[in-house]
Amino acid sequence: VLKKGCEVYLSENFSDVHPDAIATSSSEIYKSVDFVVVIGGDGTILRVARSAAIFDTPILGINFGTLGYLADVEKINAIDAIEKVLNGDFTIENRMMLEPYVERGCVSHEINLALNEVCITNSVCSRMIKLSVEVNGEYFDTFRADGIIVSTPTGSTAYNLSAGGPILSPHTELMTITHICPHTLYARPFVIDGNDVVRIRVQSNYNNVQMSCDGQSTVQMKNDDVIVVKKSRYVTRIIKTTNMNFYDILRRKMVEVRI
Repeated sequence: VLKKGCEVYLSENFSDVHPDAIATSSSEIYKSVDFVVVIGGDGTILRVARSAAIFDTPILGINFGTLGYLADVEKINAIDAIEKVLNGDFTIENRMMLEPYVERGCVSHEINLALNEVCITNSVCSRMIKLSVEVNGEYFDTFRADGIIVSTPTGSTAYNLSAGGPILSPHTELMTITHICPHTLYARPFVIDGNDVVRIRVQSNYNNVQMSCDGQSTVQMKNDDVIVVKKSRYVTRIIKTTNMNFYDILRRKMVEVRI
């Protein structure tokens, strides 16, 4: 990349990787570059996506993890993928994101971002929580469970899938509402429009209820808090340098892989 006359920015934590690279803060990188190369697994890509989306910066995922569902290529194809991007031989997929925030009394707390899902769970094992759900101001359900997942199409193959939720094409703008181990016989996953607004009220007087975004950023909840989840104005821009479509990746990563 340097030989092609490009400027390479590295996070200050990796400033010693190459002497000719520009070391700066992570936030400055997203502002300054044309695209970000993310080396790692899905968790690394999710973390970067929430920051890069704010600056509309595309990301190229190189899988150095286990599954690497969100990555464009495996590590052995990393150089070829970067070459393709520099030569303009790539496409960009825009992925819907969620924008949850917490209403506590009359105060709305800061907005978060999620590419995969927003979860409300109890961090203490073997203790169910009570949650009530509204969609667009209309009552949906009240139930006891280990928690609830509101997922994007991208996240439908993550925690939502493990909890029994449906798989959605990443090119759609939909959300799923999936109960986590509900203590009821009728609870089923529910698919709603991407422009719907979901309100989830905590009705459990425990100290360990939390909202998490992509399983990483967490906020502690109190009884009667309301979590509002809606489609974000930001999107994650994922660089694609291969011809593998969604169904190819789904079959390869979820069906053909054996642990």
